[in-house]
Amino acid sequence: MELYQLRTFMAVAEEGNFTRAGKRVHATQPAISAHIKALEDELGVQLFDRTPRGVELTAAGSELIEDAIEVLGAAEKLQARAVTLRGEVAGKIALGLCTDPSYLHVTSLLENMSERFPKLNLKLVQSPSGVILTEIRVKNLDAGFVFSGNPYGDLEAIKLAEPEYFIVGAAKWKERLQSAGPEELSAFTWVMPTTHCPFRELQLKIFSDHSISPAQTIGADSEEVIRPLVVEGKALALVRDDEVEHLLESGQGAVCSSLGRHPVEVNFVYRKGKIEDPAINALIEVVREQWGV
Repeated sequence: MELYQLRTFMAVAEEGNFTRAGKRVHATQPAISAHIKALEDELGVQLFDRTPRGVELTAAGSELIEDAIEVLGAAEKLQARAVTLRGEVAGKIALGLCTDPSYLHVTSLLENMSERFPKLNLKLVQSPSGVILTEIRVKNLDAGFVFSGNPYGDLEAIKLAEPEYFIVGAAKWKERLQSAGPEELSAFTWVMPTTHCPFRELQLKIFSDHSISPAQTIGADSEEVIRPLVVEGKALALVRDDEVEHLLESGQGAVCSSLGRHPVEVNFVYRKGKIEDPAINALIEVVREQWGV
């Protein structure tokens, strides 16, 4: 029995599909099938039932998957302990970014990590917060920065900051936004966060609380996309306080103060138990220092 077979077993169990599992463990569909067959032959039990939608764990598979997870966890701990005993921190960390790198201090993070842990490499992946949480849980990412809280019991979260968000439009709309009621606000085009973004629920709550029914919306999450839409008078949008300050100082934006200010958490998230991994522990140490937590 090999560890790669157990990793394949876990990937197939979570994905319910050989092809998707192959993408996770970087193997072809025939290789995935071969891994599972070899494991089934060695264990003497059938692990999966084939269905029209993919595969499902058998009763035996459902019991053995827990043992497989425990074995893989023990192997990770063993590898981490060996690194510690060698007196060095090495390896690769895939890190999710939920917003623009400058706000997350990515440049200084890379500089500090390179200086203090030169054998530790970071891979940066920018995605919406919901996607980052999912990717950490399925082990495609090791850690990440996310907005809002952590709804999952298998993840740990460190609160880094609580920026405030405001509804902002173009500077030319300043007077309109100061006096606009639900009907006029509904007539504006609004930037609408996409499904995996926690700001979608916040914006829907603002609409509900203030009886706003936008006639038209534009789906977007990236600050690089949202900023010109606001400045050029194409739409209203939720904007972070540091961006709001810049827009007001430069005379490019106006705040709809009647819709209030909305605090949102920024968290650093990783899988429970990974704190014993020297690489994750090193990253957490640097992140805490940078954010002063």
